Amino acid sequence: MQRNTLQIEKDMIHDFYQNTREEIKELESEIKNFDTKMQKEEETHNTLVVSHLQKVQHHEYEHQEAIEGTKAEGAEIMAEEDKHHQATESTNRNGKQNKKEDYERNDQANISEIESETKAHQQNLEVLENTLETNKKGLIAVYEQKLKDLQKELSLRMKVEIHEIEERKNQHINDLMVNHETAFREMKQYYNDITKENLDIIKQLQEKYQDVKQQIQNSEVIVADLKASVLEL
Repeated sequence: MQRNTLQIEKDMIHDFYQNTREEIKELESEIKNFDTKMQKEEETHNTLVVSHLQKVQHHEYEHQEAIEGTKAEGAEIMAEEDKHHQATESTNRNGKQNKKEDYERNDQANISEIESETKAHQQNLEVLENTLETNKKGLIAVYEQKLKDLQKELSLRMKVEIHEIEERKNQHINDLMVNHETAFREMKQYYNDITKENLDIIKQLQEKYQDVKQQIQNSEVIVADLKASVLEL
């Protein structure tokens, strides 16, 4: 009976162990699925970063195009001014000698005007370059900050979800252990009661056996006395 009781308890513990292993495997599968989900979110995040970098490159290209356009415009203005100067010079050479001084004054004025316009164009070009560079740095800073914020948010979300899964797993394991312990205690109490009842029955049978044995001994004594009486007769 003790061996049967121990075998039953062993089987129960084995079943509890197998059930717990199955539940742990399910929790590990959930964690694996969560890791896959986080990997997909990281890939999406990397795609966004690449897109932002492409936008920055596009702005840099537009900035370079604007610089080239400004340089071309300045070159055209210089060419036009050179043509105008050459035409004026040719007219003055074909004119009268008394206009030579006026021509020289006009020539100096034109040169000063060209230099002034050239300087103005150069200043405008520098202002435009500085503006585009500032805008580029601002865009890069904004996207870098967005990238850092997104990384922090994803990291925090991952930690929170992992913590929640760990808490659910631990709570589930604790509940299983409590339930298993309660069931084991109830089963043990049940078999202890059965064992106690069987021991009481055995004790009663032993007492009856002693009574019957005593009755047999008394009967043997009576039979012996009867045989002795018969022999004396």
